[in-house]
Amino acid sequence: MIKKGLKDSVWLRQVSSFTSARIIMTANNYRVFDNLEGSWKTAKRLSREIDSDSRATEFLLNSLVAFGLLKKQRNLYRNASVASKYLVKGKSGYQGDILSHQNTLWDNWSGLDTVLKTGMPYRKSHNHESFILGMHNLATLKVKNVLNNINLNGVKRLLDLGGGPGTYSMAFAKKKIGVTLFDYPETLKIAETLIKNAGLTENIRLLPGDFTKDDLGNNYDLIFISQIFHAYGQDECLSMLRKSYSSLNPGGRVVIQEFYLDETRANPVTGAVFAINMLVNTQRGRTYTVKEISSWLKMTGFSKIASRIINDTVLITGIKMKR
Repeated sequence: MIKKGLKDSVWLRQVSSFTSARIIMTANNYRVFDNLEGSWKTAKRLSREIDSDSRATEFLLNSLVAFGLLKKQRNLYRNASVASKYLVKGKSGYQGDILSHQNTLWDNWSGLDTVLKTGMPYRKSHNHESFILGMHNLATLKVKNVLNNINLNGVKRLLDLGGGPGTYSMAFAKKKIGVTLFDYPETLKIAETLIKNAGLTENIRLLPGDFTKDDLGNNYDLIFISQIFHAYGQDECLSMLRKSYSSLNPGGRVVIQEFYLDETRANPVTGAVFAINMLVNTQRGRTYTVKEISSWLKMTGFSKIASRIINDTVLITGIKMKR
């Protein structure tokens, strides 16, 4: 990404970063890292296993060595520690699903010229499973830090609204909180498998529906809305907050996690670039400022609104005051 304040030719080198991204995504698509885990292999042997051209495979492997993702001894290759940790399926830190989702985004972002002309999204590709599992990959890296910044005192019943793969639901459930995970039926099918594998089936209630339209249930002490608003316009976000307010017990609170922009709408870089991602992939979504989201909370009845920046996201909290 192009960072604030870059000078001279540095920005031009950033433009060529797409080449590195494409190499790593292609390696992930061909399961190169899975096949190089725990053993040294020649490019020729690997090419037979992944059904690829041996000469092209050798070029790809050498570039991955240059990136530090692979090790090389003579004509043999194997995973470096970073690839073993993050790019081998089944490892706790696995990030291969989000790379598969980025591969989908590659197709869609290739239509940015058209999007700029029409103002309409360009969704050439879509893979729902890699998207949801990719969200799980990312959330596993930060779930502990996020929960450490949420006040869970007195929380007995919690709604994870649009909680996708259920990563946060599982973390809340491990704290002996009764959790309801609300999301679209096709998403909950994926979450159900992850929750079952974690042994938490009896601790999390799955509630299928459309969270922009359907009833959310009631008697919740906390409603967690993580990375949902950016996919929708202001009207849909306000609707979710109104329903959340009605679903909370008096004294209950809503906690929103989102990418964010400052009042210039040009910083931080993550939020500014993610706004383009929403432009490419959604009808009305974008990145919002902390002030905008806070104003929605006030409009829908919440009080004691507070925000806290955690790396590239913001946590915004509002309380439904007791009458």
